[in-house]
Amino acid sequence: MTVLKKAEALLPQLTDKETEILLRHIYRLRKRKPRGIAKRPGVCGGRACIEGTRMPVWSLVNHRLLGFTEWEILYNFPNLTPQDIKNAWAYYKSNKAEIDRDIQDNEWEDEKND
Repeated sequence: MTVLKKAEALLPQLTDKETEILLRHIYRLRKRKPRGIAKRPGVCGGRACIEGTRMPVWSLVNHRLLGFTEWEILYNFPNLTPQDIKNAWAYYKSNKAEIDRDIQDNEWEDEKND
């Protein structure tokens, strides 16, 4: 069964509110151009982010490591596109040590602030 067929089968199960959210999300995705990964001083400590956002790659990777699905990540961060997520995974694959260090640094900051 294709992804489209699976989605069509799920549509009748959505509430009106969920349908509205889904349609808004689809509309925004169609209007967006793909973004890459950027590192800029003064933005998220110079760490790798989705270009034009303050969404660090390490945060997306950490969500995935915590068990979130791609759909859940997109739902929780509606300004991101599926291509943004793919770009983050590709960046992680090529820069694993950097992103793992960023995740560890963030966990250390959280512990320090508790």
